[in-house]
Amino acid sequence: MKQDSGIYKTDTYSIMGLLVNTVATTAALFVPLSAVKIAQQDGWMTMLIAMAGTVYLVYVVYRLGKLYSDKSFIEYLPLIIGKAGGKTLGLAYILFLFYLTSSVIREAVALFFGTGVFRLTPEFVIPLFLIVATTYAVAAGFEVICRVLSIYWIFISIVLTAFYLLALPYMDFASLLPVGEASISTLLKSTLIPQAYLGELFILAMLFPYIRTARTVLIAGNIAIVIIVFHMMFIIISMVTILGVDTPARSLYAPFFLADIIQPIGIKALLVSIWVLALWGKIVVFQFILTDGISKYLHLKQYQSIIIPVAILLLVFSFTFYQNNTDVLESIPKTFPGVALFFEYLIPTLLLIIALIKSKIGNSLK
Repeated sequence: MKQDSGIYKTDTYSIMGLLVNTVATTAALFVPLSAVKIAQQDGWMTMLIAMAGTVYLVYVVYRLGKLYSDKSFIEYLPLIIGKAGGKTLGLAYILFLFYLTSSVIREAVALFFGTGVFRLTPEFVIPLFLIVATTYAVAAGFEVICRVLSIYWIFISIVLTAFYLLALPYMDFASLLPVGEASISTLLKSTLIPQAYLGELFILAMLFPYIRTARTVLIAGNIAIVIIVFHMMFIIISMVTILGVDTPARSLYAPFFLADIIQPIGIKALLVSIWVLALWGKIVVFQFILTDGISKYLHLKQYQSIIIPVAILLLVFSFTFYQNNTDVLESIPKTFPGVALFFEYLIPTLLLIIALIKSKIGNSLK
């Protein structure tokens, strides 16, 4: 739906599908590995703890959006902490988005080669074709992105649901016993990576001007959290009950190892294909947010003029930040949680506190 301003405003269903696709895609790879490695068979419990923190994040984004309606995160930073501070922090967030998007591109490359689907293809080819495909979508605009992903996520959900149903007969739920063996401190430790990936729902702050109402943000965000958390829980439970604890605790690609066990033969290729679609969708969303954020930072009327330069920089950074696929898999679990918790949770919380104080002071002076 387009408003009088000419900006496309998406609805609850579309933004929910966009969030589920964006967050769950890479979380399904890194979260189970971390959760099972630390909490063993109790790894599924970490998602419930992470869920509480993410509900809080969505509420923070919702309150900030209500205070500064029709403005994105980059636009209202100067209104909260001043022009100089807002520009500095805005630049920091742009660099964070470059890091985030480039990391997802390299995660996609690691997935292709790690699952054995591509063996002889030159490593540079995959990110190049990915960037071409995502840049085309970004140029088409946010309305097209939303409509495509609203179809994608239903198709992906149907295939994954069928996969889970096929996995049920192979599950040995005795592998989850004893329940509650992990201590509270262990569970909290295992929550860091899930919390970081779920914190990607912070993108709601960047997409606020493209969402119909603040209430839509709150409803869609919380529904997406529930879907993502239970999706992650089922992946962890299925891996532990079929593969045991050791394999999921060692391998990033344990979800795809399930496909080697479950009939019919060939389902692994279908599963990887589904992840390709999901990764494309995630990169598209991040690339759009980054491009749109830069245009607002530079006060450009439209972002079309910087689409190609941003795409080129993403391709360059995806190989600059990481030396190879092994470096991707080792570096991200170490660096991403700290960076994500800082930019996704801490800074927005401090900004909300400052904004509320300024609002109360302003009201008292009236």
